[in-house]
Amino acid sequence: MWGDAPFRTVAEEARDAGYAGLEGGASDLVGDAPLARRIVSDDGLPLIGGRFAANWFAPEYHDVELDHLRRVAEFLADLDASYVVAAAHAVPERWAAAGHGDPAEELQPDQWGHLAECLARAADICAQEFELQVVFRNQLGSHVETTAELDRLLSLTDPTSLMLAVDVGYLFYLGSDPRAFIRDRIERVAYVILKDVDADLRDRHLAQGGALPAFVHQGGFPELGGGHVDLEGILEILGTSDYDGWLVVDQDLTLRDPAASAQISRECLVHLGLEPES
Repeated sequence: MWGDAPFRTVAEEARDAGYAGLEGGASDLVGDAPLARRIVSDDGLPLIGGRFAANWFAPEYHDVELDHLRRVAEFLADLDASYVVAAAHAVPERWAAAGHGDPAEELQPDQWGHLAECLARAADICAQEFELQVVFRNQLGSHVETTAELDRLLSLTDPTSLMLAVDVGYLFYLGSDPRAFIRDRIERVAYVILKDVDADLRDRHLAQGGALPAFVHQGGFPELGGGHVDLEGILEILGTSDYDGWLVVDQDLTLRDPAASAQISRECLVHLGLEPES
């Protein structure tokens, strides 16, 4: 939501909007964990995790990717984070095809095997060396974005080492029902990313053959409550399933001031009966 804004600005504005924690990479502070820790402490918000995208399915890149993961995990662990939110890199052909029916250039069986193996290694590294949990997020424009692809990943991985970080907006963009997705796979859901989608704009955009980046820049992912995702239904499912993980508010791009957008989304959640814990 804040793009490349300084981490201190993000922390202050998230605190002022009433949030209970932060998810982020703090890219401007990588390598300066003491300063990042001081900012987190000053603003009273824990950094719950950060994101890490990789190729995963090409074995020739595994060593490089896992070395990079270690550096990110070390930084997050120094800030007392709990999660590494992993995803597959977006690729141009999938960006163009997202939402337009069958995905482009699907992974081959051996590539799925390499992906599962590398993610298992990543989960082990993060757990054993840094006491961090890896959760895997569905990323639009990547090779793991659809319900079918997520189900295949689940079938190839051990629930004791890899759980899902479900981005409800990305599922909705592809035509899936995120409420049903979470309900049917709740035992593999450890992290939920709340995101809204303007379905009318999406439908017009896809009918015109548009690619995902244009949709994002038109404001297709608005503040919570500004779109058509069944947020109330999702919260109901999580509540009745005794889900005890984080709910993370995410917006790919805001056309407003980020602080205002953060406040609007939080007010939506309060209206739905959700208050952040102190």
